Amino acid sequence: MKKLSIILIAAIVFSCHDIENCDTNDQLDFFILRFYDLDTQDPKKVAFQTSSSGFIYGEGFYFSDSTAIGLPLNPDEAFITYQFDSVGTDVTHRLTLSYQTNVSIFDPDCPPSFYYSNLDTVNYTFDSLAIPGTITNNQLTTNVEVYFQ
Repeated sequence: MKKLSIILIAAIVFSCHDIENCDTNDQLDFFILRFYDLDTQDPKKVAFQTSSSGFIYGEGFYFSDSTAIGLPLNPDEAFITYQFDSVGTDVTHRLTLSYQTNVSIFDPDCPPSFYYSNLDTVNYTFDSLAIPGTITNNQLTTNVEVYFQ
């Protein structure tokens, strides 16, 4: 009976303990960009070195043989410009986005997270561009579609 009482008390203590849900927040602090061939509309594998104005996460990214990339946005700015330097050629493309920064407090025990809404283009030098997802979260597989030759 004494063992049962200890188990029961332990169960009550653990059931009252809050479980942090920090890993279940579906907000993203980056946008997902996918590349497509302009003529065929098929996914296009590309290789770029990126750099950005207002970029707070480092100098940029290198990606090769990719059809998609996640690029961060700056919570302290309302605009960001990315430059894509094509690897092995002298072709350069630019993309300027505007967005609204939002703060999400998913759980009081978790740190606040940023997500972005009203994602839109200000300027771009790709052949064509579409924005099927204007909010950054795990429910969307693509925010920006880039089409070029």
